[in-house]
Amino acid sequence: MKLNVEQRKIVELEPNGHMLIKGVAGSGKTTVAIRRISFLQMHYCMEDDDNILLVTFNKTLLNYIHYQYKKLEDEEKGDIEAWLSGDSDVVIKTIDKLMFSYFMRYLKRHQLKRQIADQQTLYKTIQQAIMQLKEEYADIKILSPKYSSFLLDEIAWIKSCGIPDEVSYQQIDRIGRSTGGRNTPQKLTKNSKTRQAIYQLKERYDELLEAKGLVDFKTMNLLALQQAQEVDQSSYTHIIIDESQDLTKVQLHFLKTIHDEKSYGSITFVADNTQSIYSHSWLGKGRPYTTIGYDMSGKARVLTKNYRTTTEISKAAYGLIEHDEDIMGNVDFVKPSLIDRHGHAPIYRFFLTNNEQIQFFKQEIDQLRQEYRLEDICIVAKEKRLIEDIAMNLENEGIPTEILHQKQPDFGKEAVNLVTMHSIKGLEFKAIFLAHLDDGVLPNMAQVDVEDEETVNTEERKLLYVGMTRANELLYMSSVKKPSKFLKEINPNQLRFKRDASLRPFQKIAISNYQFSEQLLDVNAKEEIIRQWMIYQLIHTYQYPKDVLSIEYGVQQFSKRGYVDIAVMIHVDGEQIPYIFVETKSFGNGVTSATEQLKSYMSTSDHVRYGIATDGLDISIIDRNGEPINDIPKCQPHFLPETKYKSTYTDLRKNKEYDYLQDKDDLQTVEIIDQTTGLAKEMDQPIQVPIIGDVAAGLPMSAIEDYRDTLPVPEDWLIQAQDTFVLQVTGDSMIDDGIEPGDFVLVHRQQTATNGDIVIAVIDGEATIKKYMPMGNTILLVPANTNYEPIQMNADDVFINGKVIGVMHRNHM
Repeated sequence: MKLNVEQRKIVELEPNGHMLIKGVAGSGKTTVAIRRISFLQMHYCMEDDDNILLVTFNKTLLNYIHYQYKKLEDEEKGDIEAWLSGDSDVVIKTIDKLMFSYFMRYLKRHQLKRQIADQQTLYKTIQQAIMQLKEEYADIKILSPKYSSFLLDEIAWIKSCGIPDEVSYQQIDRIGRSTGGRNTPQKLTKNSKTRQAIYQLKERYDELLEAKGLVDFKTMNLLALQQAQEVDQSSYTHIIIDESQDLTKVQLHFLKTIHDEKSYGSITFVADNTQSIYSHSWLGKGRPYTTIGYDMSGKARVLTKNYRTTTEISKAAYGLIEHDEDIMGNVDFVKPSLIDRHGHAPIYRFFLTNNEQIQFFKQEIDQLRQEYRLEDICIVAKEKRLIEDIAMNLENEGIPTEILHQKQPDFGKEAVNLVTMHSIKGLEFKAIFLAHLDDGVLPNMAQVDVEDEETVNTEERKLLYVGMTRANELLYMSSVKKPSKFLKEINPNQLRFKRDASLRPFQKIAISNYQFSEQLLDVNAKEEIIRQWMIYQLIHTYQYPKDVLSIEYGVQQFSKRGYVDIAVMIHVDGEQIPYIFVETKSFGNGVTSATEQLKSYMSTSDHVRYGIATDGLDISIIDRNGEPINDIPKCQPHFLPETKYKSTYTDLRKNKEYDYLQDKDDLQTVEIIDQTTGLAKEMDQPIQVPIIGDVAAGLPMSAIEDYRDTLPVPEDWLIQAQDTFVLQVTGDSMIDDGIEPGDFVLVHRQQTATNGDIVIAVIDGEATIKKYMPMGNTILLVPANTNYEPIQMNADDVFINGKVIGVMHRNHM
């Protein structure tokens, strides 16, 4: 709950009427909203009748706020518990519960008895209304019981927008409902008899409900608004609307009505239009705030940094939405800024059957239980039926589950959570499984006309984006039978096949790009598709040059001759020997027999250290002893026929560059050549500088020293030998300054720095390498990569551990 500088500035803004807080997923919008309550309560509730309202969109989120804030152990815990229990001048409610209370007051005032109808009753009532109007509108095909769902949704939209009469409905733009086609009604064109029929249907439907003593949910909203406008207005001095992009126009007008516009009062809209996933939302469709009476010019504050997810998850999620013109073109769109919190890339798996998906979940959850509590894990699917099916299957496998769409979800139960994509909004978990990312499920185009597909695509794409950005540390994605087309929009290089492996998910290679084509007997063979994928992975992911790969590598098993699908050959003592064997099977054919064959082939050579068996769906990676392992090594320079490691050293103090050559057989034998003069540098006795661990070119990387080796360097590269150490860089946020992942940096240990120095900064025990820039009482840690935003911290929260004086970059062989 500790706020960063960006968040604190917004929390402590002086209230001045209305304000918009725009933020990307994971930027701490809800945290800011909660913290702002304390600030407003302390400084801007001056009169006895002053109070504060925080409105949330759904009940799951409200329950989660209860759960999270009951666990707080800071000075504000007591305050928040009082807010949640209603024992203070702070109210935290869902918009539905709040409006229902006004609806009940409306009924009492008018001495009416009305109940909210269930879904089954609504369907029966709309069908009755259709039959009553069918003869009058015989030429309107839309007026048919088979379009009941469509018509109910359209009536709900009319009410959500507060459209007062038929004339207004005839004129209004209907975003996302312009056409009809296969299995859908005809076009809802303006000033048409079709719109006339729909509006008359709405009137008849409401009359039938009223006769039964019932209303639907949207009518309840309208009556609540009427109560607020006529009697119970101006109730709250400060209103904070979380997820405001999801509210309907009527709900927004209701909140505006109950806002007491005192000189020090405020109404704050907290929003992320990228997460607008509800069809009846008003602002989420790109409509300006002026349509509800607020001019946000100069009134918007932006939270751009995603602190929730890792860099790898953030990149994949942003890659999903960056090509959607509707999302990117929205006036309130906020481009995420990457925070270098490195972790595992999202894992994607494809399955032929649902049972295979369930077994994968079970295996992974069993592994995750060694690191996480079950309540830290959540499985998400688009539809309620899907999560119920997964829950039942996992329970049968002995894994306890908790479905969170229930009225009182137990977030603290020792069980795997399950929730729909719509209900996951606002929640977060350490490990997320996005299940059934299937074609026909996401997106579901069964009832959508071609002309409306882009609108639906945008809404469903946002839904997947919301699910992806709920993960703190681990994200799994899976599909059954046929993957969602959205998965193809994510760069495959940003996904992984397994959690601890570098291997990317299977993807077909065009026949024209096949390697070793001159040696292939049948380029159309099903097994060849898998082999070419593995060849691509070995070359591009594991950096093995093509010339160390061999296909159909012959091995002798007693009197029988066998052929390994792929062999990786390395050079040892001038001899080329097999190092990795790969056996491939046709897609979905299983890896059991391939693994046994692999073990048999590996036994024929004393040199082979690793084996891979795969069918594109599953993979088995084993070591020399046939034991399962996570991954194979990437190519190392000493695997190749070279005698020296070659690096480039940049002396940042003197702005000079050197070639740094190490003998492969004796790493202490070093040759240094000045790149400017081409002359070798004399070095009697090199200084052995300790390599003490890793540092993130970003944030975070644990700052624990891990002394593991030394780097021999000349003494004049150092300031003081005893105060110098070496760190290896992870992350890419300093690449524009020539500091890349895998590079070694020489650091002089010091606790001060001057403007522009590249430093090792430690924040809450986490180390990062950045350019140092003091700004008053704060420090700006500036990356050298335009994809990342600077980190602004209070000076007291940053410890300078050293200044970078040189960079050692290992050249590719």
